[in-house]
Amino acid sequence: MGRAFDYLIGLFVFGFFYWILNGILPEFSSVAVHDDVYTLAWYLWHGAIIIYLIFGAFWFFNALKVWQIEKRGF
Repeated sequence: MGRAFDYLIGLFVFGFFYWILNGILPEFSSVAVHDDVYTLAWYLWHGAIIIYLIFGAFWFFNALKVWQIEKRGF
């Protein structure tokens, strides 16, 4: 059960940072006018979200398997 809370806490923390730092992206657009800096920032920011969700899901399911093995006493 603790591993599920770890994953949910990670999602909440990442969501909080996303909410705060998402204001940076419009500032890039006003300076870079959808040029290289804006595109790079967009790719990095949304790529970080996708990587966290994918690898976080793999970590969560692996943690559940480890927990089941530990629960059996192996």
